[in-house]
Amino acid sequence: MGDVAMIYSVMPESPDVDLEKVKAEIKSAAESVGAQLNRTDIKPIAFGLKALEIVIVMDDKSGKSGELEEKMKAIEGVQNIELTDMSLI
Repeated sequence: MGDVAMIYSVMPESPDVDLEKVKAEIKSAAESVGAQLNRTDIKPIAFGLKALEIVIVMDDKSGKSGELEEKMKAIEGVQNIELTDMSLI
């Protein structure tokens, strides 16, 4: 098997959420399940609200993606996460 790249859109609860802090907590969550935060971008949504687009790389046979998603949802200030793309690399 190989590695899989997963692209997530992470929506904050409000425009006041510190996205740099959220990014650091996502990196920590990813490392805790053996994944690597590969890239992050801040994307404007509307009315001052911005979302994080993140790329996480992990072993495709680890089965830890569900655990990672739960950890990301539990981060303070995160309203929602959505897996927007996934591909083998």
